[in-house]
Amino acid sequence: MSLFETAEASPKRRRGVMERLRGWRAGAGDEPEAIEPAFDALRPIRRGPGAPAGSLGARLRDGDITDVEAVDPDALLNSGTYADTNAGAGADIEPVRADPVIGADGPADLSPVQPVVTGIDLGAGAFVNDAEPDAPASSASGEHDDGEPPTDAPTRGASGDAHHAIALSDVEYSAVGMPRLFSAESLAEFKRILCDTTPDATLRITAHARREFVAVDMQAGIAVVIATRAFHETALYATYVRDLERVHISVREEMIATEDVIADVYERARIRLSTHVPEGSRAIALFRDVIEAAHAYGATDVHWESRDYQADAELRFRVDGDLYTYRRMPKATVLRALSASYQDLVQRNTNSGNAFQATAPQSAMIPLALATDTVNLRWQSAPQVGGFDVALRILDGNFRNYSVRMPATMGLEASQLAIVDSLGHASGGAVLLSGETGSAKSTLLRALSYMVDGRELMKQYAVSLPSEYPLPWLSDQSITRGLDETEEEFRRKVATIIRTLMRMDPDDLTVAEILDSTVAGLVVELALTGHPVRTTIHADSIIGVFMRLMGDRLQMTADEVASDKFINAVGNQKLIPMLCPHCKRPAAEVMDAAALELLRVKFGLDTSRMACRNDDGCDHCRKKGLLARDGKVAAGTKGQTLAMELYRPTPEFLAHIAVRDWRGAEDAWRRERTADFNSPDMTGKTIYEHALYKATQGLIDPRFIDRAMKSFNVYRVAPGRDGRVPS
Repeated sequence: MSLFETAEASPKRRRGVMERLRGWRAGAGDEPEAIEPAFDALRPIRRGPGAPAGSLGARLRDGDITDVEAVDPDALLNSGTYADTNAGAGADIEPVRADPVIGADGPADLSPVQPVVTGIDLGAGAFVNDAEPDAPASSASGEHDDGEPPTDAPTRGASGDAHHAIALSDVEYSAVGMPRLFSAESLAEFKRILCDTTPDATLRITAHARREFVAVDMQAGIAVVIATRAFHETALYATYVRDLERVHISVREEMIATEDVIADVYERARIRLSTHVPEGSRAIALFRDVIEAAHAYGATDVHWESRDYQADAELRFRVDGDLYTYRRMPKATVLRALSASYQDLVQRNTNSGNAFQATAPQSAMIPLALATDTVNLRWQSAPQVGGFDVALRILDGNFRNYSVRMPATMGLEASQLAIVDSLGHASGGAVLLSGETGSAKSTLLRALSYMVDGRELMKQYAVSLPSEYPLPWLSDQSITRGLDETEEEFRRKVATIIRTLMRMDPDDLTVAEILDSTVAGLVVELALTGHPVRTTIHADSIIGVFMRLMGDRLQMTADEVASDKFINAVGNQKLIPMLCPHCKRPAAEVMDAAALELLRVKFGLDTSRMACRNDDGCDHCRKKGLLARDGKVAAGTKGQTLAMELYRPTPEFLAHIAVRDWRGAEDAWRRERTADFNSPDMTGKTIYEHALYKATQGLIDPRFIDRAMKSFNVYRVAPGRDGRVPS
């Protein structure tokens, strides 16, 4: 009878690495005579090249290997004892299910029973059979088969390591493909614990689940989840993972650990928080303090300006339309604050890049809960000569208790509000708004979508670049441009999303901006098919809007632009600082007499109520802590008001547009004026003339019009309906 007869008759199976390490023996397909390696006592570790200490290669290199006699595997299995002919000691063989995870809570699979040598110490106090570390190698009964205790079981040295220990990693993959965490120290550095039993926790969990589950924040929006094997198989585990995704936290890795290791992770986070405040937390605290201060001043924008040729970076707030210096800080401090905030506070999927780069343009949105309000910060940064700028627009971010600023509170007149009200009843067509950056175009668009008649029965969509204001009454699609994304790729992405929304049964649509001819064509298609559309476009006047639409870049045809079904209304707007009513000075005391005479003669204005800004201010308007670059304290203004030209095109106007007669179109529009410039009736009046009316009411400084809009001497006054001009 052949020594291998039984083995050859049985099905050939694939043996694991651990089994081959436990015993090399002859089998089907092996050499006729198997060699069992046996090691003498360890020699001193060699420091030369080769396998690392503790590995199998090192033991083959450092130990004396002697040949042993071939052993019948059947006899080995039947006897239950592995006889080491050289050492004279044995270790029991206990049938267990294969599970390569050391110290697992239980078998994770139903793999065939395999013989595993028990009692072999694998290092770090872990045993294959999960026995106590100090227990001797023995059978299940604690004795050898012959009743004698083992005479040469693996023993520990002074360091606690067994002679036959095999070094294992702290993280090992289990049979089901999940890594197992053996100690809290082997977990990579994390920022914070995401789960707790408190109501304000990012992920609220039960006290019982806290013993078996932990989620840690590795970086902004990325988490690692650790749970016991038993808890991982529960429905509550899947619920917690989904809850993290609902708050825009992506679970990048899931791990298995014991309750003790999970408790150590919680303790590690507690100790770190109790011993020191991380540098990143201090930097973010500075960032939050700056935003808190800007919000308290009523600022609309925060500018961070860093230059290599200056010792400190400058922080400036835009308040009532003007920029004032708030602080000067070390450039390194400002850079740390911006870097930490961009990495940790930026809303998921709104950032162009994972980290702040001062040498590249970047945009993002940062939701921030302040002490008294919730704001949304629109981040835009760009490199400058010798440094960089970061501009943060402070926007309303409260989605639960949101408020919509209506046009009646923006400074529009009754004739303009009548046009705005009519736009809420339109069954098609487009509304196009133009104006400089920071002229409240998005604010007015938001109000127009809110004022749509019967919106409770409609499906409204918005395409934002990205989303800036809470729009909970509609479906808002926020689009951001990636750091490596070209302008052309970004425009194609916007066009693709608009095409998608066109197939989603929209009743009306708000598009943040007309970017190119493709987006312009989609706006026309929606407007001419009965869908009200509102959007913005870069232009400096109503006539400029039509010139842009039919220009070389947007390339819209005259038939489309001049159609009476396309444009419902077109406007151009500008925010102007309002004078403090408590300290404003009469214009006659401040302005030159010739300038006032020009206003009376050329425009026919009543200058008796005109007023100018008091640069010294008063207790009602002085903003202590904000300085102009000339050293003066911010003062003299209180809020802003909207000046606007708003027009519903007439057939006569569109006839001139169809043949690109821009001067004829402007004359047709301005000939509709029936009132003088002292009247609140804005029919046929430009944005400039609306500002002049506000100056006659003492609301704004007439010098602002002359300096920031157009000189009084240069502006062209067009005749009204009667063919006359005030002069």
